[in-house]
This record gives sequence, C-alpha cells and structure tokens, in this order.
Amino acid sequence: MPRSKAFNPEVDRLLGTMPDSELAKRLGCSRQLVTLRRHQLGIRSFYPHRRPWTRAEEELLGTMPDRRLARKINRSVESVAARRAAKGIPIFDPKKHHWTPEDDKLLGQRPDEQVAMLLGVSKYAVIHRRCRLGIRAFGGRTYERQRPWTPQEEALLGTATDVELAVRLGRTVANVRHRRQRLGIPAYGHHWTPKEDALLGKMPDAKVARRLGCTVKAVARRRERLGIPAFRPAEGKSPGSPP
Repeated sequence: MPRSKAFNPEVDRLLGTMPDSELAKRLGCSRQLVTLRRHQLGIRSFYPHRRPWTRAEEELLGTMPDRRLARKINRSVESVAARRAAKGIPIFDPKKHHWTPEDDKLLGQRPDEQVAMLLGVSKYAVIHRRCRLGIRAFGGRTYERQRPWTPQEEALLGTATDVELAVRLGRTVANVRHRRQRLGIPAYGHHWTPKEDALLGKMPDAKVARRLGCTVKAVARRRERLGIPAFRPAEGKSPGSPP
C-alpha cells in the first residue's frame, strides 16, 4: 500500500478523529492526500454529531448545490454528497432546467413522479419547486405560504430542523426560519453540556437563558425534557435574591 512520507503509525491513529482538512493543516499536506490515506485504511470520516437523516432532508437532496444544502440543514458537505450518491440522486445542475409558467401548472395536478418524467428532472426537484410555490401535492395537503401561527406550532420551533418542521407543518422552510428567528429561538442543533444541564432548576429559566445566551423557551424545553422541576425560590426570598 503506497504511503506518503507524512504518514506513520502515530499519524494514522489520528485519521477519522478530526476533519481531513484540519489534519492536513497539522501535517502540512493537502486534504486530498489525507482523505486518500484514510480510504486506504478503511477509516470512516469524522462526524462529531451523527444524526439520522429525516425524510424532509432527503427530499432536498439534489435540489440545490451540496454546499448550500449542507449549510441549510447543518451537515457537512461530505455527508450531503455521500447521502445523495447513496440515494442515486444526480448532482444539482442549475443550468439543466429552467422552470416556466407552463411547467408550474403541472405541479399538484398529477403525482410528482409523473411531473418529473414529463419535465426530465428529479422527483426531488419537483417537490422542492412545488413546496416553494405553496402548491399542494397531488391528493395531498396544501403547503400554505402565509397563515397565522398557532401557539402549538410555535412551541415546535427549534425542536427539529427548519426543513423537517416545514414539511410537518405544511409551511415553507423560509416561513419557519423567519418565525423562529423573529421569536428569538435558536436553530435546532444546540448540544447541551453537563455543566449547562446542572444549572437547570437551580435558578429561574430566564436567568439561565441570559447566562447561556439562548431563549427562555429553549431552557424550559430542555428542563422539561430532563424531568427537572422549575426553580422555586425559598419562602421570603425573591427569585433574584442571593441565598
């Protein structure tokens, strides 16, 4: 097996423990060389926070450049490209098809698979276009572009990716993201540490939120998920008074 002078048993043990680009910087070589060596040894790439792919995320594969989608759903470009290839979805090509008013009239009038065959595009591109225009699926529910938000819907913001909630609630991704940001709710994906969890229930949720730089709703959701009761000050003391 060919091996670069940059690699030795000690360096090989670092493969897969950090992004290839970071290890390449440490070794002073190219990322491609690190990736090649990792593949030669059969070592999986580094993913600090693996999470299952949702159906909503998979429906977006191939509907935009991998790099753009990676930013949208908070995944690595490598992860997006690998998932797209595994599903047999061709890489996005903006020059391949330009949507016309006549094309848009087909959306929702027949199954997405049939529209895709008629237009020569992927089913995922059809789904993305239809949802973006707020057109209901053939025999399905309507993806409304504008309608009042309910307290129940707002309670879900930040509990899953914007893409997943958009599909679940029948809204556009932009509509979900705008509402979440307007309410000051952080995007899904914050990883709570044991030190942060230790603060829950020890002081008012509002105070914890200020310390961690997140919303009160995010703190309350985390506390309730862990089964920690809300903070209750001792009798005769105000919530903000020292012990």
